Amino acid sequence: MKLITFFSASINAAVLAAVVGFGAYHWNEAQAEQILGTVTEEQRHCLQQNIYWEARNQSDLGRQAVAWVTLNRVDSARYPDTVCDVVWQRKQFSWTHDGKSDEPGDNVLEQAAWREAGLVAERVLNQWARGRDSVVGAATHYHADYARPYWRTAYVQVAQVDNHIFYEEKG
Repeated sequence: MKLITFFSASINAAVLAAVVGFGAYHWNEAQAEQILGTVTEEQRHCLQQNIYWEARNQSDLGRQAVAWVTLNRVDSARYPDTVCDVVWQRKQFSWTHDGKSDEPGDNVLEQAAWREAGLVAERVLNQWARGRDSVVGAATHYHADYARPYWRTAYVQVAQVDNHIFYEEKG
């Protein structure tokens, strides 16, 4: 009889854990969908632009890394609260103040890079809304490997992806 009681208790505990896990999963999914619902088309466009202009010549991982830096800044109290405000913050990303058009090129390769930037933006936004880990940790800065910006020593290098070096705040 003790064996039956033990198995019955074990089965009940397993069922309870499954139900709780199932409910938590749906709660997390609902929370993720709520977060994604607050990301407007304009915000998605700004993220796509930043990925395109900063990393269109990088690998998929390199494009994701740039997207994550943008979203890490959104999450940081040191930066604005929206993707567009982060992207367009004064002198944060060189393409935003280079005097050139902010529209993608119209040849086949540039249009493909633009579409890919949009796909990466959606994928990373989905990961971000679900609390997934960033491919570059909490990095909020990066630069090309040939550059030596003055600010790099004030941060901790956490990754290099393709020809970009990524940094997060010290401490």
